Amino acid sequence: MGAINSSEIIVIIQKKDRETQWTERNWSESGVSRWTYAAIVILLGVTLLGISVVLVFLGFVELVSSYSLVIAPVTGLLIGIMGISFFGRESFLKEDRYHTLNVWLALGLIFFSLADITTILVYMSPNSSEICFAIGLIQIPGLLLWALGVAGYLKSLDSSLRLTEGSQLWIALGIITVLASLSLVVIFTILFPSRNLLASIVSVPILVVLGLLICITTGIFWIFKEGYISRPILLLIFGITLLLARSIFWQIEDFCNGNALNQIAAIESYLIIGASFLLASGLGTIFESSEQTET
Repeated sequence: MGAINSSEIIVIIQKKDRETQWTERNWSESGVSRWTYAAIVILLGVTLLGISVVLVFLGFVELVSSYSLVIAPVTGLLIGIMGISFFGRESFLKEDRYHTLNVWLALGLIFFSLADITTILVYMSPNSSEICFAIGLIQIPGLLLWALGVAGYLKSLDSSLRLTEGSQLWIALGIITVLASLSLVVIFTILFPSRNLLASIVSVPILVVLGLLICITTGIFWIFKEGYISRPILLLIFGITLLLARSIFWQIEDFCNGNALNQIAAIESYLIIGASFLLASGLGTIFESSEQTET
């Protein structure tokens, strides 16, 4: 092979510069519009939160509870359907792990919306412990879908970046999950002896899985902190954190108390995850356009 002369080097550099400029321009054209939509969704959540806080301070707690009970499941369902429409087809055609992760998240949101619909029944019949137990059972499949999506993406990263040797990561996660669950069941039994033990057994996996999802997605964010993907991942972390805070509040107050704070937290979480979907859906356009410049 002959040596590369200076003119060829200049051509290569110019080509790389054009590719970088195209990617940045495409983000400015596609990504900024996605940011605009995401910002609108977040602003909608902030506005709803502000209105709800004002109404609660003015004494209209029942009004806030009533409309939040309706808005929460509708929001979760719409965001879930939106996520499936964004990522469902491409995740199967491209076998993209990140798209697949978002599909699992969207499907999980649908289960969360079903649990919120059940909360309406609790609000109408506050003494029904069976319905309280059912809320946790309905949420668990949604959490499992989220865990499958995050675990699949983590497995892909682990095989690509060789973060751990063999199956050490999965063994560690399994041990942490079991020990944390058993410890929390014992703690809740001691702190709340009058509470139904089955309710605690159902609620503990929710807390543990949400906590692990936050830790894993935070690690993924740290790996890609310099890339475009870090932006939707960061919003996803905020959304899951709100759901964790909501679940902790359930333990402190009541397992399925259908009050305004619980439902407002759910609405804010769903909207933030929806904003994450909007940003993530624009990533494919950016990288596809970048690849087109190479051909």
